[in-house]
Amino acid sequence: MQGKSVTVEGKAGENGKLFGSITAAQIVEALASQHGLKDFDKRNIKLDETIKQPGNFPVSLKLYPGIQADMTLTVKVS
Repeated sequence: MQGKSVTVEGKAGENGKLFGSITAAQIVEALASQHGLKDFDKRNIKLDETIKQPGNFPVSLKLYPGIQADMTLTVKVS
């Protein structure tokens, strides 16, 4: 999982800002559909900031105690 990316789509207004923010639950759904990572707990996802706009963002997944994978979250507007 290290170095891979996951893509999440969100709805945005005319100014390009998302309605709401991207949640850990949305990231878990994307991980399951894009990488086959089933039953991943959303509490094991660490975001550096609240994501309210399209772009690329770093995200860390805690896989096991002491083991984490750093990924790139790509947020696109649908």
